[in-house]
Amino acid sequence: MLISIIIPSYNVEDYIEACVHSAFAQTWPEKEVICIDNNSSDGTWQKLQQLKQQYPNLIIDKELKPGAPAARNKGLSHSRGQWVQFLDADDLLLPTKIEHQVQLAGLNPESSFIAGACIKRDLKGKETNHLPRHDNPLKSLFITQLGNTCSNLWNRTFLEQINGWNESLKSSQEADLMFRLLQVNDRVIFDDEPLTIIRERPSGQISQTNPKEKWKRYYNKRLEMIRWIEQHRPELYAREKDFFMDNLFGILKIIGDEDISAATHLYRQHLKGRYTPSPSQTHSTRPYLLLYKMLGFRGAEICRRWQNRLLGR
Repeated sequence: MLISIIIPSYNVEDYIEACVHSAFAQTWPEKEVICIDNNSSDGTWQKLQQLKQQYPNLIIDKELKPGAPAARNKGLSHSRGQWVQFLDADDLLLPTKIEHQVQLAGLNPESSFIAGACIKRDLKGKETNHLPRHDNPLKSLFITQLGNTCSNLWNRTFLEQINGWNESLKSSQEADLMFRLLQVNDRVIFDDEPLTIIRERPSGQISQTNPKEKWKRYYNKRLEMIRWIEQHRPELYAREKDFFMDNLFGILKIIGDEDISAATHLYRQHLKGRYTPSPSQTHSTRPYLLLYKMLGFRGAEICRRWQNRLLGR
């Protein structure tokens, strides 16, 4: 079974060589590696040309439309594999990653994707394992515990069915892709073997740019999920409504740290009168819930912000 490894590349001249080496070092023999340069202004394209001399089977091309989703879709158009490995150029695959997941895929070939574990390596070299949450996939996705772009392995049949990545999104692309896949096929394989290394970079990551807007998009995507689940999976919604709403409320508190006015607006628009925080939440202490009961969302958030400032947080 052929596996396509697709690597979008933007200003990664210091990372791309190790990434491509890790792709070709895979023990699974039936693979193709495709690198798409996405308007790099450094020496990334020259590195790719050098790597093609080392690996003649390496496929390289350029995508002018900015954004990793467009580069991934371009790579997908070049690919022939039945299953697809998307690999960010600053990340690495351990040698048995694909072979291990191909074996899992063979046990359930009609799954839309494999939700894989990963190793996150920070700038100091500290490594932490992150495992997918074995639960209803929609619940796991809602709290960002359904693997990630690089740790997962994707069934081409269903990627084509949803027309690949949404190129218009500035963030939450990964969640959007998985959500659309789950809408057409919610069969997912959970894989707890961490064989992907996600390397932190000092710059160039979306999480480090405009966090306020990122969290708003994150919130809106979860709100979209809730509305779809309520309509199309009513039994799940009725059983897990508190889970979804509690976590949505937690996202609003994160937005409130950056922009109290925006968080208050979203709260009034979607939650006021429809939701009361439960004592079982991990992100709301009993004193906070008391303040919420007395002062409402905005008042409780203002008190929490002042408390954090006094404590130097």
